[in-house]
Formats: sequence, structure tokens, C-alpha cells
Amino acid sequence: MSHTTRRLARFGRAVRAWLVYRLDQMLGLPPLAQMVLITLLGAAIIFGFATLELAIHPRDQDIPDQNAALWWTLTHFLDGGTMAGDDPYRRGMALATTVAGIFLLALVTAALTSKMGERIGDVRSGLNPVVERNHFLVLGFDPTVPLVARELARSGQRCTLVVLTMDDKDRIEAVLRSAHRVPGSRLRIVVRTGDPRNENALLRVAAQHARAALVVPSSSLDDTTSVEWSLGALLALRRIVGEKWKGNAFVLARHEEAVDLLRLAAEPEVAGPGALAAEVIAADAVIAAILAQSTREDGIYAVLRHLLAFDGCELYLEPIDGKLLEHSFDYAHATIDGGVVVGVIDTQRKIELSPDPGRRPLREGDRLIVMTSGARAPRRGATLPPAPPLPPGSIAPTPPQHVALVGWAATMPHLCRELAEILPTGSSVHLIPGDALDRAKALELMLTRDLHRVKWVVHERPGAELAHTGHPTICGADSVVILGQPVTDEDANGDATALAMLLRMRHGLRSVGTPDRVRIVTEVRDPRSASHVAPRPGDSIVSSDIIAMLLAQELLDPETGPIYRQLFTPGAATLELRQRSQYVPDGDATFADVMAAARKRGEIALGFYPDPRQYGDERELDQERLEQGDPILGEVPWLNPPRETLVPMSEDGRIAVLRRGS
Repeated sequence: MSHTTRRLARFGRAVRAWLVYRLDQMLGLPPLAQMVLITLLGAAIIFGFATLELAIHPRDQDIPDQNAALWWTLTHFLDGGTMAGDDPYRRGMALATTVAGIFLLALVTAALTSKMGERIGDVRSGLNPVVERNHFLVLGFDPTVPLVARELARSGQRCTLVVLTMDDKDRIEAVLRSAHRVPGSRLRIVVRTGDPRNENALLRVAAQHARAALVVPSSSLDDTTSVEWSLGALLALRRIVGEKWKGNAFVLARHEEAVDLLRLAAEPEVAGPGALAAEVIAADAVIAAILAQSTREDGIYAVLRHLLAFDGCELYLEPIDGKLLEHSFDYAHATIDGGVVVGVIDTQRKIELSPDPGRRPLREGDRLIVMTSGARAPRRGATLPPAPPLPPGSIAPTPPQHVALVGWAATMPHLCRELAEILPTGSSVHLIPGDALDRAKALELMLTRDLHRVKWVVHERPGAELAHTGHPTICGADSVVILGQPVTDEDANGDATALAMLLRMRHGLRSVGTPDRVRIVTEVRDPRSASHVAPRPGDSIVSSDIIAMLLAQELLDPETGPIYRQLFTPGAATLELRQRSQYVPDGDATFADVMAAARKRGEIALGFYPDPRQYGDERELDQERLEQGDPILGEVPWLNPPRETLVPMSEDGRIAVLRRGS
């Protein structure tokens, strides 16, 4: 090989390396930059071939000037079929132009395909950013989140729920899909993958523009780690949203002991300047309060659950109409129709449910608490009939109660404190803790010392044995609470143990001949477990979806959260179920008559229990509720009925009322 040939070979390799290098650099650029470069390169090639065509065939009548040359080159550059009719002397130029166009169009296609592949990958991985405003943001994921999504869907409000979690995006989307099956749902769900404790991940889900944020630690974390995780997510959220954020943050804590620590992250000048509007909700304290309320009377849990769910009887805050100023609360209660006025909140956010008849008149800035449907606004202009004469004598006080607590869970200490508040003096609470005997005895010592108004007794025999033998400790109790068990390898959700104990209790009661005497309240973790056992009059199955209902209400209107919590706080307001004879005499009477009689006692009539209306095929309705993830819990109330509705005459029908105090 000659010296000149070797030099030419080296030069060719250098040129090829330079071209490959520049091509690699171009492919590494962003897609928009690639498109700009390809467009400029294409324009240069078209101009070059047009100039070359004029130079080779200067006197060609078909291409007389530069404009015609540019058009001829462009058509051959973009469409290879155009050169089929060219004259033989111009085919070489046409072929070269077409080959250059094919090469450049291949680069354009590759750039678009690459970018499209990246975008599809981002969408599937949940890494692409969210461009939303006024949305609800969920940080983390546990079984509560699908229940919250279901409640938001049932509200009928148009809203967007964005979930940021480290779990698999496809799995989370599949779990949340049931919310779209709720009739009338206007909820849109967006799932993104990322660590909620990472500030960049929070920016990707537009946390600073969210209407509200809910921090939910994964159920796979232990108690200590879940608190640390929630604290990290809350601190990252605070840093991203800044001081001017108008939204609200809610943190779901498993235990009340974590509340004080998590609240520190929201205090001003502790974690940063300014304060974060944050509310920490302790799941065990809420469940304990509802379990305690459920022991008082049949149907109390059904009424509480109906109020918290979006079933046409939610609580809303309504501004005071100018014509109501300086009038009494009773006047507003009688005048407003389309809903039941249950209380008032003043400018200092002091809540009064079922106010005393002697309360001060309504003033500017006060707001009424109205139980109504979100789709139907209350209106003025109604009246209530004169209250009928009340039956002589007062309602008899509740006698001392005998309550048995079976099992052991984190809710036990809170449940005992709640029971001590609501049970009459002289009542007894029997703890049947199973394997947690030592902890139960330590708790008994503390309870006996601090809450001596109630008698506390710990039993060493297991609950299953007591139920099997029909022992009076549980088969002779007024109420039995079966606590949901903690998650173990043998019992994945704790519900199997609780439901097994429920079956043993029913069998024991039947064996001693008192199947309907004892009120059984069973706690389950998964609301679907509540549908596994047929409901029985007097029984209540309290599931964790009650927490989701409270969270959904607070997300949509943070001001209603404290109102709902007063419903199951001893000393604030109390729900009661009473016979119709305590309000109206025999014969036809309307709900308006009941409202007038209840208000004469300083109470608020809410509706009827159970619902006296007749429905269609119950099996079909049950199937629809199961498909929506809504457990079947037996009888439901009818709250906020029309005022002209006749009061049921059945013996088991009762009036749901709200009164002050415990």
C-alpha cells in the first residue's frame, strides 16, 4: 500500500470517527435540541442540493431559477417516489437528494421514538411530574387510602386525588380502581412513585399547590418506624409548601403517644418559620371512642357511621342569614328546612352541639351546623308545630352496666378510659386479655387507682373457654367488646381471631338460652371482614373504614373534623336512641312533631332507627355495596327525613336524638 493510500485511509477513519462522535453528541441532546439541529441540517442539505442542481444543469427549462430548484429538492428530499418521472440525466441528483432525505427522516423518527419511549417509561414508572392545582395529596399508602378514595368518590364532588408512594404503581392503581365504580363518582386518581420524605418527589406531585395533604405510613412499618417516617414526610412537606401555603396537612398516627411529637413538626419556630396547619389523628383513640359509644346502645354505631359517610346526612357549616341575626337557636332550628340544624359555631370556633335553649341569640360571624345532603341546600321559611305534651316523669337513668373486653390491642387503655367516662357509677369492666395477662394486670392497677368509679377485674381464663362454657362473665354481660388482634404471621390481618371469637360468643349465648341478651361489639381491621358474618340485631362490627370516613370529611372541609369528633367525645355531645312514646303520643305523628318535642327537652331529633323504608332486592343491593368495598353491617338509620314523614309505629323503631353532655 502506497504512502498516499495510507494517508487517505487514515483521513477516512478520522472523518468517520468525527462524524460518529458528533452524531453521538447529537443523540445525547434533549429531544427538542435534536429536532432543531436536524431541521437546520435538513435546510442546509436542501439548499446545497438546490444550488448543485442549478450549477450542473444551468440551462434546464424545468428548473429555471433558485425557487424552482428549492421546490424540486424539497419534494425529492421528503418523498422518494417523486424521482420516478425525472429525466435520465437528472436521476443521479434525484437519487442523492432522496437518500439524504431518508437518512435525515430516520434521525427524526429515532428522536421521536426515543422520546416517546422515555415518556412511556416515565408514565409506567410514575416518575413524570403532576401539573395539578387544588388537589388532594396522599403521602404514603396503607389499606386506609382506598377507603378514603371510596369516600371521596361517594361525596360526588369533582376532585383529584394524587398518591405518592414507594410501592408499585400498577398495584396501587389496581387497588384504587374500585373507587371509580362508585355511582356518581367524579374523582380522578393519579399515582406517582417516589419517597414522600424526598423534597424533589414532593415537587413532582405539586405539593405546594395541594388543597390538603394526608400523611399515611405504610402498614409494613413497625410502630416506631412509622412515627419516624411520618415525621420525615411532614418535615419535607413543610419545607416544600412554605409559610404561605393555604392548605391543611393531616397525619394518621397509629397510637396517641405519637401525637405530641408529630405536632412539633407543625409548630411555629420549631421546625421552621411560621406554622403548618396540621392535624394529627390517632387511630387507636378514635376507634376506642367509637367502640365505647357502641357499648351503650344498639344502633349507636350505625348512626355514627351514617353521619360520617356521604349518605345524604353530612354536617355542613352555613353562614347566618341576616334575617336570623339576634334570633334564638331554636328559631333557626324551626325555620330552616331541607336539613336539621344541630348546632352552632362562633367566631372563636367554639362548637355547641344541641345548645341549651337559653343560649345567647345568634350574632354576626356565627355559623350554623346543619345536617343535610351536599346536593340539597337548606332553606328558610319552615315552621314546627307546637310541641306535644311530654310524657310525665323524666327518662330513667341508665343502670350500672357489666362490660367484658375480650382480647388485647393497642386500643385497650384508651377504651378503658372512654368506658370510665360514659358508664354509670357502679358499673364493672372485665378484662379478658388472653396472652397479654401481665399487661392487663398492670393496666388494672392503674385503672383502679385513677378511675375507681368503675370496678376493674382481670380474668386469667381465655375468652374462648368462657364463651364455650357459657360463663356469666361474658354470657351474662350487658355488652361484650371483642378487640381486633394485632397482625401476626398466623393471622395476617387479625380479623380471623376476632371473628372466631364472635362465633364462639353467639354459640355460647345460644347454649345458655339468651341469644339476644348481650350486645356484642367486634373490632375488625379490614372492613370487608365485616361482611363475612351475617349481622345480628344488637351486634356491631366496627371496622377501620370509620377512620377513612373521618379523614375524607376533614379533607373536604377541615372545619368539620372537630365537630365529628365531638360526637364520640364524652361530655361534649351524646347520641341516644329512644322510643317514640317518649316524644309523641300514640297515633299519627310526623317527624316535625318529634323535632318540636325533642327541642322542648333541649335535644335535637336526627331521624329514625332502623330505616322504615322498604327497598328492592336486598341481595342485589348487598352485591353492589360489596363491589364498592362497603361492608354490610345490618340495619341502617334514616337521618334527616322530610318533616312530613310519619313516625314509624313498630315496637323496635326508635328516634335518634342528639343531646348535650354524656
